[in-house]
Amino acid sequence: MREKIIESLKSKLNRRVWESWFGTFDVKEIGADYVVFQVGNLFIRDWLEKKYGALISKTLRELFGKQMNFQIDYAPAQSQEESEQDEPLVKKRPLVLTPLNPILTFENFVVGPSNMFAYSTSIEVAKNPGKYNPLFLHGGVGLGKTHLVQAIGHYLFKNEPDLRVIYLTSERFLNELVDSIKKNKVQEFRERFRNKVDVLLLDDVQFLIGKSGIQTELFHTFNELYNAGKQIVVCSDRDPQQLEKFQDRLVSRFQMGVVAKIDKPDEETCFKIANRMVQLEGGRLQEDVLRLVATHFSDNLRRLRGALVKLIMYQQISNETVDLQKAAELLSVASFETKKVLPEEKLIDALCKVFGVTQQEILGKGRKQIVINARQIGMFVAKNHFGLSLRQVAELFGRSHPTVSHTIQKVEELLSSGNIVVKNQIDQLMKYMTDRVSNQSI
Repeated sequence: MREKIIESLKSKLNRRVWESWFGTFDVKEIGADYVVFQVGNLFIRDWLEKKYGALISKTLRELFGKQMNFQIDYAPAQSQEESEQDEPLVKKRPLVLTPLNPILTFENFVVGPSNMFAYSTSIEVAKNPGKYNPLFLHGGVGLGKTHLVQAIGHYLFKNEPDLRVIYLTSERFLNELVDSIKKNKVQEFRERFRNKVDVLLLDDVQFLIGKSGIQTELFHTFNELYNAGKQIVVCSDRDPQQLEKFQDRLVSRFQMGVVAKIDKPDEETCFKIANRMVQLEGGRLQEDVLRLVATHFSDNLRRLRGALVKLIMYQQISNETVDLQKAAELLSVASFETKKVLPEEKLIDALCKVFGVTQQEILGKGRKQIVINARQIGMFVAKNHFGLSLRQVAELFGRSHPTVSHTIQKVEELLSSGNIVVKNQIDQLMKYMTDRVSNQSI
């Protein structure tokens, strides 16, 4: 029955959704009137319950012919129970070919819409090395690529100690090749990377742009590993097709498997990342300070961490709590109190709070009624209360000019007909926006 449940759910979803959200989804237990599922991340669990709870319930009812209760449990990539059952009395120590940062594990990776697909795919690669091959992770500087690739290494060290896993940057790969040429040990270099490695984790491949010689060496190394079924994970700050002055044959191989992009995190995910970073540093910062840092440093998580460490260090040295104004002063940024933000710039956020929906839903193509209502009210308020042009409203909501015009006209007609629900929704939104402006906190 487990397989039937999984297959039935899978048939109701497109491949991208399944790979993005159900990568760690599995059936844990089946009872007389209930089913317990399991996923590998708290964020995924909450999202599945909210977004796909109705679909899961309907699928179970179809399969069992009656109403079945269900719950989704959270367990890490390998639960403690599994670890105790599977772990031998004398645990074999993995062959550590290269050291990894102990903090960069799956457990410490904060998942959000911007990195969900990359995270889920990395989990699958770690669990099934060689199945999704190669994995090419790309995204801007400081968004978590190195964290994920090292997390794969940590997982394999822990759960597959027999595998020979090596992590290195492209610069080090180049330097080792140059060193082997100087010492007349090229064959030893090739033997090491082609025959003595089961998993190759290669970071910052863009460093090899324009270096044709090392690209040729990497091409042949790639072929040897791929043909032997060995897992390859490559990281870059750009899409494979944007690797200028790279050999076409190498670029095409990067695209043979799964290409996963990591985007800039949204504000809420960035706040969670900041909170997690502070915990790992063993410090404490006020929530409004965390949100200030998350707002100003969301473009680069390394800069985000640097800002947090600076504030934590100041607290320890001065023995005083860093408040919002002090944090803004130390980081040379505008605080929420002093930063003037136009109301329309926070309209989407206000819609999310008032209607209980997400920014992705409002700007996406979802047809859930509450999302449609939020979108329509937002367009009307943007045009009639904040004076945005139809073109500006269209840009704000990612819709066409005719769609915006039709939507606003529809809301105006509902108001003219005395629709009290629509009027109350607009009043509620405006009150929320007004209160936020008066408190100088948006």
